[in-house]
Amino acid sequence: METVRYTADGGRYRTGGVTFEPGDEGEVAPGLAEHLVDDVGGFEYVDGDAGDTEDKDGGSDEGESDVADGSLETKNSVVTAPEEFTIEEIEAELETGEWDDHLEMLRENEEAGKDRSGVYDAIGVRRAEIEG
Repeated sequence: METVRYTADGGRYRTGGVTFEPGDEGEVAPGLAEHLVDDVGGFEYVDGDAGDTEDKDGGSDEGESDVADGSLETKNSVVTAPEEFTIEEIEAELETGEWDDHLEMLRENEEAGKDRSGVYDAIGVRRAEIEG
């Protein structure tokens, strides 16, 4: 989990099961933290969390994702290894939209693994959000 701070001047922002008001800090999944800081704006990493996804040798941590050109190039991502994540972490990752093209693969991998109804619910919620 990564800690981020909401730096906007006003308003409320809710994502990944966390509600932020200006100045609030919260822990979110690494993929969601990256999305909030890099894409949404109005967020910053708290005390050294920025760059924690890089190893000292320049490699990426497990669970770090790189979705480019519609292809999935990940090691131990929520899609390829959902058993390594809690349901709450999977929900937060799905909210980023990063995995939208891979929801069926996630469902298949979850079915072959822990087979948790909460993950299926999260997939269904995300599909409804995409269609809605």
